[in-house]
Amino acid sequence: MQAVILVGGKGTRLRPITYHIPKALVPLRNEPFMSYMVKFLRSGGLDGAVLSMGYLPDPIQAYFAKRKDLDDFKIDYAVEDHPLGTAGGIKNAEKYLKGDPLVVVNGDVLSGLDLKEAIRTHQESGAFATITLTSVEDPTAYGLVEVDHEMLVHRFIEKPAYDEITTNLINAGVYVLEPGVLDMIPKGREVSIEREIFPRLQEQGKLRAYVSSAYWRDIGTPRSYLAASHDALSGAVGADENFEYLSVDDSTEVGKNVKILPPVSVAAGCRIGHRATIGGRSSLGYGCRIGEGAVVEGSILLDGAEVEAGAVVRGSIIGPGARVGQRAIVRGLSVLGAECVIGEGNILDQGIRVNPGVVLSPRSLSF
Repeated sequence: MQAVILVGGKGTRLRPITYHIPKALVPLRNEPFMSYMVKFLRSGGLDGAVLSMGYLPDPIQAYFAKRKDLDDFKIDYAVEDHPLGTAGGIKNAEKYLKGDPLVVVNGDVLSGLDLKEAIRTHQESGAFATITLTSVEDPTAYGLVEVDHEMLVHRFIEKPAYDEITTNLINAGVYVLEPGVLDMIPKGREVSIEREIFPRLQEQGKLRAYVSSAYWRDIGTPRSYLAASHDALSGAVGADENFEYLSVDDSTEVGKNVKILPPVSVAAGCRIGHRATIGGRSSLGYGCRIGEGAVVEGSILLDGAEVEAGAVVRGSIIGPGARVGQRAIVRGLSVLGAECVIGEGNILDQGIRVNPGVVLSPRSLSF
């Protein structure tokens, strides 16, 4: 069985990081997200995938070209010349498919779903299409999916108000489809599987659901990306004990849930993901530099990022090659693009986003 991975989107909610890095390659625990996706599909017994691509396809193809462990997992690429939407992207991958049932996965979903069980349930039910569902605490932020006692999808409710909530089940972004679903998708134009194809299948009584209580997170926003990073570092998903630690002097505190991709330079007196800090788990990419007395907590530093002496980075994402100047503070879900510079003494808070290459002048502050 093959999969289609939908990675054609621009990742606009994660900008400015995704101006240079496709969302499919943002790192979790210093491992590109696509690595987790391949592991997930292999866990379901799949033998290959077609990547339905549009935005920044070259870095994704380059990543897979370097992988030497995929001889038993075939990768093909279907690149759009214009946006085709989720269903259009599946249709665009059709020439690489074998005419068998297939799995479709949104390319920004981190899941602990038992994929083998979902496929087995689909096959045993005789469903034409199966949509996986998961429950959430705040249903108002999502489109909801109602099901009946036989797991037939009853209706879709788009981002309801509190008094309209009848379920807390949402689309988990993993589908098992019979090949006939492809015949329902027009070729060459933008088509949404969520808004056009699934409602038609539901009306025809051909859409079933598989409900999972396993780990699930959409990594498409700074908040959810940071949360996924924390979960990966803590072992809640994609458990891996091969954490790497720095050799540092006694004045530097490095928490137990810190992932570091050497070589990294950490000066004396730093605090990095200190274990006493709630949400303090951090990852530092290749070539990062942390200056004397700096603090990095609950954050992601991509390759080559620099945090100068006395600076503080909390709960934020620092893009590749970006620099946080001395005594500057970056916190509160702020996101720095590639190669930008935050001058000495600046304070960035409340989700501030700085585009790639921007330089903020030093600011005089009293500490």
